[in-house]
Amino acid sequence: TAMKTQERTDDLNTIRVTNISENTTEADLQDLFQPFGRISRVYLAKDKETMISRGFAFVSFVHKEDAARAMEKLQGFGYDHLILKLECARP
Repeated sequence: TAMKTQERTDDLNTIRVTNISENTTEADLQDLFQPFGRISRVYLAKDKETMISRGFAFVSFVHKEDAARAMEKLQGFGYDHLILKLECARP
């Protein structure tokens, strides 16, 4: 069950970011969230045909404290003319 525990912990470390502009890249998100701590994964949802951002992403931190800090600071943050919305990712 160590694997199950690990998966649950990862959910606490993962932020769902919505209201992202279609110009935003995974590298942009990496740059935006990097100052808050070590990131283990950035997943930007893209349209399979056009490869344009679908407006949401998941950012996973190594430590949940860093994820919490990022959520606190970037909630409602204006980025590329849109206001970011952040929430804890739910499995």
